[in-house]
Amino acid sequence: MAKHAQDSGHLPGSLLFGLDNAGLRKKGTNLFFAQMIVHGEFAFDVIYECADKTSRIDIEAIDAIASNRRKEFDTRFESSFNLREKGFGDAQVEMARNALSSLIGGIGYFHGSGLVSSSPKPEYGHEDSSEAKLSEPYSLFATTPSRPFFPRGFLWDEGFHQLVLRQWDSDLSLEIIRSWFSTMDSNGWMAREQILGDEARSKVPREFQVQYPDFANPPTILFAVEAMAEQLLARGMTRSVDDALQAGAMEEGMCDEQCLLQSKLDSLAPYTSRLLGFFQKSQAGDKADDSMPPSKAGYRWRGRTENHTLTSGLDDYPRASVPSTGELHVDLYSWVAYMTRLNAELSSKEDTELESHLEMLDKIHWNEQENMYCDVTMGIREDYDELEDEDEGLERVFVCHRGYVSLFPMLLGLVPPGSDKLGHILDMIEDPEELWTEFGIRSLSKRDEFYGQGENYWRGPIWININYLILSSLHRNYMGVEGPYQEQARIIYTRLRENLISNVFAQYQSSRFFWEQYNPEDGNGQRTHPFTGWTTLIVLIMAEKY
Repeated sequence: MAKHAQDSGHLPGSLLFGLDNAGLRKKGTNLFFAQMIVHGEFAFDVIYECADKTSRIDIEAIDAIASNRRKEFDTRFESSFNLREKGFGDAQVEMARNALSSLIGGIGYFHGSGLVSSSPKPEYGHEDSSEAKLSEPYSLFATTPSRPFFPRGFLWDEGFHQLVLRQWDSDLSLEIIRSWFSTMDSNGWMAREQILGDEARSKVPREFQVQYPDFANPPTILFAVEAMAEQLLARGMTRSVDDALQAGAMEEGMCDEQCLLQSKLDSLAPYTSRLLGFFQKSQAGDKADDSMPPSKAGYRWRGRTENHTLTSGLDDYPRASVPSTGELHVDLYSWVAYMTRLNAELSSKEDTELESHLEMLDKIHWNEQENMYCDVTMGIREDYDELEDEDEGLERVFVCHRGYVSLFPMLLGLVPPGSDKLGHILDMIEDPEELWTEFGIRSLSKRDEFYGQGENYWRGPIWININYLILSSLHRNYMGVEGPYQEQARIIYTRLRENLISNVFAQYQSSRFFWEQYNPEDGNGQRTHPFTGWTTLIVLIMAEKY
């Protein structure tokens, strides 16, 4: 029970209350509530002092101390992102600083039990009879997408958060990545949404609370691991720490910065390998027989419903009109191929699987008639009535919806720079009747029958995380490589980057918020706000750090 604190200090115009810890071993009040009645604009300072008075801060000095801290932050921010060097003005730099500050402010430490199903969720149309139980309590150190609306960890979001955070504090970012990996089970599964404890569950609808051990989520958390590997490669160090020690390249206990980075990377490699194994086993498509490798059959997101594929991260993006176990999803295959490439890089072994994956990705998902990558599903053959065997009446048919899903092979750098497929993808991106807008790349083609329909969540609105991936891939994989589409890639990159920065800045100036998504027709921010999760990627876009 709160009561008026006797030793309230000098707080003019306020009342100070404290929680009485009577009955607890620890004596004294350790939680205070200040009530202030104000009129008009106001400001107040909260000053923490040691009980023994060894470190005092005078009220008169607080402004000077705060000013010095701001200058230190501003100096470090500029050295990390070089925005003034790139020509950005005070207002734009202020926006970027606030984005980073809010992202850091959204870091939280969570502890509790999650609801986890005892078995995989049944496929479409089957009743879920599995029993959900509370897990053993565990902790998670994570960054939240939106403190007031999404105050918990999301696996799909976290990888994008760490791309920004690692540029500011790589050690802090590594601790968050390790915390997520510590939740991984022996099969390589991590719950895609971390709803820990009763308070966290009270903010989530019941139908979304249970986590299923066959539900995957885009492995974006590996982006930061990939960045570490590329950092080492740029420094010319690719051997493991043990190999380096045995070769006498360094003495034990004398590990330099490169060695420390390699050591961190080595500690993460087993998790990335286990995660790939989980995808290959749990998300494999239907096979003709058990001897057939998963890559030959493709991959399918588990957890599909008629209108949603929440596990893909692109919730209501249109897929096959009727869910079936015969579906294969092009974005999922792209993620598997990406993980295969990364695991080969981390192990410093010759890549024997990636080429096969890329061949099957094209064979299964590239539609020559539409000149695009598509999902596929099972359909009835036109000559079905003439067949004697009903099982022969089904065939693979394409499910084509131009938009984010069809871009994934390019987003993850799986399309060769000289491939004519890249040319078709770039044409789709820069076509105003398809994906191009003056505010960013829309999530679904303007010509698609589902554009702007239903929930209209991933059916048109502009998302900064996917736009970042488009810019990143153009910058890393296509602009600097000679080929027939190099100049087109450069032009799209330049125009898209300018459009995104201009619109996010305009919306920030207007509302002082960063938004979950942006309207493709007028650029206005919409849905959740403040959304300082992956929308803060605008800082990296401004800094051109990919």
